[in-house]
Amino acid sequence: MIYNNIKFYIVSDLTFTIPAEIKKYITVVTPQPTHLNQGTGIKLYIDKYLQTKYTLYIDSDCLCYDSLQSTFNAFNHKIVSAVGNLVYAEDWCGKEQAETVLKTFNLNKLTRFNGGMYYIKECKQAFEIFDKARALALQYDQLKFDRIHHNWINEEILMSIAMGLNNELAIPDIGLFMTDLYTDLHTSKLNILTGYRKVNNPQEGEIYHRNWYPAGQLQPAVIHFGSSNLYKYPYVSQHLLFKLKSKLRFTAVASVLVRLLVHFPFQIKYRLQKLIYTY
Repeated sequence: MIYNNIKFYIVSDLTFTIPAEIKKYITVVTPQPTHLNQGTGIKLYIDKYLQTKYTLYIDSDCLCYDSLQSTFNAFNHKIVSAVGNLVYAEDWCGKEQAETVLKTFNLNKLTRFNGGMYYIKECKQAFEIFDKARALALQYDQLKFDRIHHNWINEEILMSIAMGLNNELAIPDIGLFMTDLYTDLHTSKLNILTGYRKVNNPQEGEIYHRNWYPAGQLQPAVIHFGSSNLYKYPYVSQHLLFKLKSKLRFTAVASVLVRLLVHFPFQIKYRLQKLIYTY
């Protein structure tokens, strides 16, 4: 993606080195301190950091395995959107919260989505949607929404309500644009250097099956690993691929080493665990 002349803007207060060969494509934007202390709630301020007319926001715990052009195309004509599905509110946030949503906002359906990706078109309506979500955040506990780890607000429910009140829907979550690894926790079929990725969705009726995805191998452009998994397999394999490529220069060599040193041992471990648990 870097070599498609796409501009990347990283919103971060961290100090890190950007490789010289891609430095001209990347701009670091410093977030406001008052936004930083809100944890995941900082995403309610994405509109304050827009640098372009059309923006695809991606969480920092995601990796991109393919061009994002088809993803941008899928969001065409959207104002504020995500990758998700329209569901009954009760199926997403439970009966009690669904009753609150219906009573307060007259919405019996919400867009359930993963907040690892947002699309925003810079315009008045987009700002109004974010303004509404921020206003709802002030009523978060009053509305009895669950907090993440009993601490941070979950911006997804607020954005979903704000989008719903403005007739903005997500693009269908069919496993092409972004998925997490819920359906395939220990996949070894990932290579960030080559773009190879296969995430299995088990057959219907099997554990971890997600019925909105087609059964079988998914090839999402973006994989959302989740911040709690950044020191775990399989993310560590992708991190090592980057490290080895920067030192060895050869993708094939880095790939073979990661296969031998990371994938192979972990796959043996998980297969042995499965044998023990089913014995």
